[in-house]
Amino acid sequence: MILTVNENIQLKPIDKENAELLFPLFKADLKEICRWFPFDENYQLNYDFSYVDEKEPPFDETFVIYYNSKPCGRVGLYDYDENNKEIFLYYWVASPYRRKRIAFNSVNAVLDYLKNLGINSVLFDVKKENKNSILLINKIPNTSIVSEANDVLIYSHLL
Repeated sequence: MILTVNENIQLKPIDKENAELLFPLFKADLKEICRWFPFDENYQLNYDFSYVDEKEPPFDETFVIYYNSKPCGRVGLYDYDENNKEIFLYYWVASPYRRKRIAFNSVNAVLDYLKNLGINSVLFDVKKENKNSILLINKIPNTSIVSEANDVLIYSHLL
């Protein structure tokens, strides 16, 4: 399923073709990405290919963000809790595409998508030093900090 966010942004489920198209941007940002996410700096494209083969939508899904028909980032879902009807969401936009509201608009589109799937809340885990993500998440209505550990904030967005 393709989610149309606006006239410039579409979200397409990750497949091998769009993973490969996005990978050079991902690799260019990998050192920074490793600061915020549990990736290793030797991340390989075949890891994405394995994920594509094993994912179980709708609650285990990654969308590739397209901006003006070019892949530029991801929004993904993980750790679905069926009992509480909550799920974690992550996002990343390649550095050349930042400051265009792509992440904010894409995250909100996925929140709407999840609302239609009966999810009660969406969680974000963010390192305290990731000021840009904290600013973005604080702009989403009905979102607040529900937990704080050493260097991580957990936000919950009620749908």
